[in-house]
Amino acid sequence: MRRGFVCLIVRCSAVAIGCAAYGQSNTTPEDPARRWAGLVETAQQQRQAGDYQAAFQTLQQASDLSRQTPGATQMRARSYEYLGSVAALLGRPTEAETMMKSSIRLWEESGEAGLVARLQAEADLLSLYVATGRPGPAARLARTLAASCDARLDQDAAAADKVYGALAAAAYLNQDLPRAEALSRKAIQFHKFNPSDMPEERSQVHNQLGLILWQQGRKDEARQEAQVAVDILEANRRVNVVEYASALSNLAKMKGADRNDPNALEMMHRAIEIVRSNIGPSHVFLVGLWSDYADLLKRAKRGEESKAARREAQNIYQRTLVQQPGRYSVDVADFTRDAGKR
Repeated sequence: MRRGFVCLIVRCSAVAIGCAAYGQSNTTPEDPARRWAGLVETAQQQRQAGDYQAAFQTLQQASDLSRQTPGATQMRARSYEYLGSVAALLGRPTEAETMMKSSIRLWEESGEAGLVARLQAEADLLSLYVATGRPGPAARLARTLAASCDARLDQDAAAADKVYGALAAAAYLNQDLPRAEALSRKAIQFHKFNPSDMPEERSQVHNQLGLILWQQGRKDEARQEAQVAVDILEANRRVNVVEYASALSNLAKMKGADRNDPNALEMMHRAIEIVRSNIGPSHVFLVGLWSDYADLLKRAKRGEESKAARREAQNIYQRTLVQQPGRYSVDVADFTRDAGKR
């Protein structure tokens, strides 16, 4: 089974709507803070519906408004944070990295008051490094981020689950599986203390743990975690989001790897269709999905269909990642390494 990883998709922070968060409790509907919050809420709804391009455009409006508002440092920082997250979902890692770093710089300017928010933004950047297969930057940022974690972080469940989840992803990328498992389980514990977390975030950390367990050879436990990841999103009607495609594809790989589950092919095909319909037929995420689908088809002795799926993976690879050297995902790195064996 390819050493894929759910963190190809960077998590989007739960949006805190309400102007009181910015000290604007007496605002009127025309105030910039309230208008900004309305735009962010709309973008969140678009994201949850799987309309990522619309969400990105709405967040650009929010970002423009924040830059036009004197003293709105927090709004600008959040705007860059959210824009970076959606840019990553859209397969634009360079743009996402620039926006995330802008958010981090703004939180640093806020000093102690922006510490926890800065750690969350750094966790997003760390997840991006993992998703694009950059173990060096991921390891360096993980060391810095881990050194910054203290009791203040653990008092904020929403921040802690994101940070520990990102640290787990980095440990997995660098093949420190015991640490990756411990950090993933810690992130899950903090999710339990934070029931307001987005279903996508709760699902993703179980998906992540499943892949770690699979890499350790604990296949039954891994399938259980992958199933939990799928169940969380289905229970919350989040079946059109990329996180669902990620969870579903990992479960399909696990079920089809050594049990040849007849449902695995259908699940993988559904994951492909979700990505194709929501973020386009040439998204980088599809390279791994089509390749994994080809593996399942070959195992089912459907050779011609398997070859066609492999060609589709190669075509997308040529249209995307060949044009972005050094921006490969973990799945794609394994795909290219294994290509000569197939």
